Amino acid sequence: MRTTSLIYKLLRLPVTWMTKVKAIADAHDAAPSAPDHVVYVMRGPSATDLVVARKSALELGLPDPTEPLYINGKYYDRVLYLEDPKHRLEQTPQEAFVELMQLHQVHKSYNVHMHPLALFWGREPGREHNEGRAMTADIEVPGKFKKFWLVLFSGRNILARVSRPVSLRTMADSHSSEHELAHKLTRVARTHFARLRYAVAGPKLLGREAMIQDLLETSAIRAAITEEARSRKISEKEAVKRARGYLHEIAADYREGLVRFADHFFTWLWTKIYNGITVKNGETIRKLAQDGHEVVYVPCHRSHMDYLLLSFVIYKEGLVPPHIAAGVNLNFFPVGNIFRRGGAFFLRRSFRGNKLYSTVFREYLTRLFQKGYAVEYFMEGGRSRTGRLLQPKTGMLAMTLQSQLRGVTRPITFVPVYLGYEHVMEVSTYHGELKGANKEKESVFQVFGILRKLRNFGHGFVTFGEPLRLSEYLDNAQPNWRDSVTHGAEEPAKPRWLTPMVNDLADIMMRRINDGAALNSINLTGLVLLSAERNTLTREELLNQIQCYLKLQREVPFSKDIHVPEWSIDSIWEHLQKMNKFAVTDSASGSVVSVDQTQAITLTYYRNNILHMFIVPALLARFARKGKPFTAPEAAAFIHKVYPMLEAELFLNRHSSCLDLWVAALCEEFVTQNWLTQEGELLTLAQRNKPEYVQLTLLANAAEETLVRYAIVLELLQQSSALSRSELEQHSESIGARIGARHGIDAPEFYDKRVFSTLVGTLKTERYIDVTDTGDFTSDARTASLSDEIDALLGSQIQQTIRDSVTRVLAK
Repeated sequence: MRTTSLIYKLLRLPVTWMTKVKAIADAHDAAPSAPDHVVYVMRGPSATDLVVARKSALELGLPDPTEPLYINGKYYDRVLYLEDPKHRLEQTPQEAFVELMQLHQVHKSYNVHMHPLALFWGREPGREHNEGRAMTADIEVPGKFKKFWLVLFSGRNILARVSRPVSLRTMADSHSSEHELAHKLTRVARTHFARLRYAVAGPKLLGREAMIQDLLETSAIRAAITEEARSRKISEKEAVKRARGYLHEIAADYREGLVRFADHFFTWLWTKIYNGITVKNGETIRKLAQDGHEVVYVPCHRSHMDYLLLSFVIYKEGLVPPHIAAGVNLNFFPVGNIFRRGGAFFLRRSFRGNKLYSTVFREYLTRLFQKGYAVEYFMEGGRSRTGRLLQPKTGMLAMTLQSQLRGVTRPITFVPVYLGYEHVMEVSTYHGELKGANKEKESVFQVFGILRKLRNFGHGFVTFGEPLRLSEYLDNAQPNWRDSVTHGAEEPAKPRWLTPMVNDLADIMMRRINDGAALNSINLTGLVLLSAERNTLTREELLNQIQCYLKLQREVPFSKDIHVPEWSIDSIWEHLQKMNKFAVTDSASGSVVSVDQTQAITLTYYRNNILHMFIVPALLARFARKGKPFTAPEAAAFIHKVYPMLEAELFLNRHSSCLDLWVAALCEEFVTQNWLTQEGELLTLAQRNKPEYVQLTLLANAAEETLVRYAIVLELLQQSSALSRSELEQHSESIGARIGARHGIDAPEFYDKRVFSTLVGTLKTERYIDVTDTGDFTSDARTASLSDEIDALLGSQIQQTIRDSVTRVLAK
């Protein structure tokens, strides 16, 4: 379409003024033969679209699509089109492609890049049985009258997607016929635009009532209804009513209009309460959605903000928000209805003893996958009260795997998501619940109570981790899994390998969530101050320690996806003061930073967000603190012994076979930071009068609570002749509480029974625990050896407290 046309000139100013566009370009590192050797491909000619496309391209720093491409002494249209139903072009779309391909066949040095450019006037997906929504969504290439309504109703909500470019040089080198190549390019481009629209707007929606009725007629639910009527001794009509009631309780009612309103509202809200939101690997999910994957988002769960923040970020990445599995406790008026229209579907905490509900929910989830809706669920089940990842609950994961066995055609791909905050509004209530307070029931009053607390929440972080395609995972772990695919059978298969695969898959997902952890000013401050004597340091000591930790993670990163910010000392301090998480006392000798008991408990939560990143470096520092010269292999040998417990508790990502290299790299970095000195292979602790000795000590102290927990359980095993598992866990918990009170350890997870349960289970798996014929737990020589090594890293005072406490508990 020529920019000299009268209609373009007339529309340019009013359309520019009336429209607002969000432009997203896919990342790439390819370079054309010259900066302006770029063309665009769009679906169909439209003067209005061209005005918006120009606006988007200039915003992204790309050549103006309204300016022709001048190459080899000739002008070419900068925009190519796939179709021209109204015959507005001077040549057919095919001829424009052929001209460019002929140019590349003759001139081998030219490499023009072709960017697919798609415009979405709103993101209404349409309805399966109602196509008449063209005034607010681009169902097809509209005419002038419909375009007028699009500008009027959706002009402030345009999304421009500029996809990864296609190299015409590469295409020309691989094909001899320019006509054949032009046909292929147009065919591939049509497929690309169709997939892109699916990713942005999602599949066409089946009305909620229609979906419910459709599900009630499936063979699996019909069979479950018959069984319900028989087992409960009720009429089939009553059983159908129950099933329908369950579906009404569960099913989402996605409304694009509400999502659009929420986008505007939360854009305003986030700017009020956050300094910014850092998103990492957004291109990963865009590519998966574009390639036709059934995306299942698996985030960690810190706060009620998680639902809102993740959906907001996904929408801002140009994708349709997922359907979210939410606890039925959130289904209260009016919040439940709002969440439901935002894509939430509700589930009960437990399905046990209710086969009808279990079947109904499973069939609903499978239908979401079959229809192509992206899905999000929290494997931890509930929000973490300690800041650590909780042990996963695998019910949703098992149902997802069973959906794969039902023959879902689109590839199911899991995307782990790390969500991090510098302030979680619920932290204070979490501490009360961990100490025995009843969980406050969600209500509209609680929501308004939260709104009153809105203030500066610092920075938010969202990291999309390494995806896992379910079929590829099963191919590697269970090559014959396709033998269990049922293809529409009444009940999904439940092969014997299902449970082990689900457990392993859950563990992989949790590790990959942790791989995306983000360092920020608050969690680093918590890690440092909570390791200091009386939780007090000078300003310089605090800031220098934070800089040391940042350097450690840059040089020996926990994973490739962690977020390590680039900060100056001044900017760190300025931001920390604004967050108001500690007290600062000025004196003649400088500023002193400290926290009181309440602040310390709060910082514990944020420290636990990143403890997994520093636990192995902290253990290495603790090993070095013994004071004797040592080698890297000697330190690695000790860490190997405790590593299985660390893996299970903190979801560490490295396999034990990589541990030697990790410890060696850490030792090198410790030497670089002057925490250790090296002569040959021997490593020696820095001198006590050096500031580097204090820095290493602070890092070493971060491992103390972990080692104390291990020492408690191992001491109980040694002093007792035999204990049941429940006795071992209960005694460990009570001794942990006693030692915490005695030595000022007020971290809620320190005596959390779930943490001790995980530890006991791992010790049993690693055979540090023998099981008698009666099922009791006893120790052996390996247990005593490990206990002695851990005791050697603890102070004599805390060792004695552990021994005395164990003796008293066992004497009762």
